[in-house]
Amino acid sequence: MPRTRRNHTLGQWGKMTGTVTPEVTRGIPHLELARAKLVEIEGEVDRLVQERSFHQARKQETTRQLQEALEEGRKVANLLRVGLRQHFGSTNEELVAFGIKPFRGRKRSRTTTSPADSTVKAGDEDPEPSGAAST
Repeated sequence: MPRTRRNHTLGQWGKMTGTVTPEVTRGIPHLELARAKLVEIEGEVDRLVQERSFHQARKQETTRQLQEALEEGRKVANLLRVGLRQHFGSTNEELVAFGIKPFRGRKRSRTTTSPADSTVKAGDEDPEPSGAAST
């Protein structure tokens, strides 16, 4: 069964509670109870929608405040890291205690030779220009 949109449902309820008045249900007690209950539920739904909107707005405001606090905290933490590096020196191993990697120098790049240059086989040598074998 497909879902009915909330606004459509609320529109139908509003039309029904507007047209089915207490005068219409005066002689039919079980319909009067159902009408009164529908009016009560309609009011509760309206209140809950407003409450949800309020909480959603508060959530957005809280998220914005959280982002601002995180940004400010990152700036202060970075300032503290830089200050510790300046105080102890960038290569001091004591920085590890504060969660900061000390500078340990650059890795040396390895000089690599191409595989064709490093593998010279015995049979691949240039022959003598005269065609004679060397002794």
